[in-house]
Amino acid sequence: MTNLSEQGCVVVENYLDAAQCEDLLARIADYRKDNPLPEIHRATKGRSLRYKVLDGEVIEGNFPFIWDLYNNDMLDLVRKEAGENIDLLSNAKVGVNVNIMAPQGNTYRWHYDRNAATAILYLNKVEGGETVLFPNYRIHLKNLRLGWLQNLLDKFIHIPFIRDRFTKRLVVPPAQGKLVIMAGNKCWHSVRPVYGDQDRVNIIFAFDKANLDLATNPNLDRYLYTDKEQEGTDPNYKK
Repeated sequence: MTNLSEQGCVVVENYLDAAQCEDLLARIADYRKDNPLPEIHRATKGRSLRYKVLDGEVIEGNFPFIWDLYNNDMLDLVRKEAGENIDLLSNAKVGVNVNIMAPQGNTYRWHYDRNAATAILYLNKVEGGETVLFPNYRIHLKNLRLGWLQNLLDKFIHIPFIRDRFTKRLVVPPAQGKLVIMAGNKCWHSVRPVYGDQDRVNIIFAFDKANLDLATNPNLDRYLYTDKEQEGTDPNYKK
């Protein structure tokens, strides 16, 4: 049995060294000078969703180090932790992205990922911006047509009285080079407000079970990677 299936989350200190992180931060800053990024803002109760993003299609064409890391070393590591049946996503836009949160109290809403394994690589240390996780905390339904029932189950286990008795919270502060690997579709997580004087910059790598195509969801892509107005309910749940 793998570490991820047992624990739901694995933390790796100093996955990249300071020089590698600073180089990536400089390259991202240079790209942003000439390329305005979409700012996603989805207001929700509690923590809202607010950040800027470089999606995987942009990364593939402009950041070869990140793209190569996703396709090789990161894939190998996640397979070691989550199992050999883990593979890259067919949807390049979703597979890897750079998430940038401004130090104005920006947050990332509570959610589960659509994919089986997610890796978060922090490029800098900031004030606030901690990732809060409840590892392996979900009654996960495999039938995607039961999105309404999944929604009800998720809401039930998130009631504080129930949650505090059946799971433990893990808080991960951003630290340069730190890597968090989690079972994304079974780990309830969010990001606390970012403060201080610099953006919180991290890279998200997404993987799923081989031969699955769960990352194909145009409505959710629009919700997460564009600043277009969103219609309807939470696209994480299919009705």
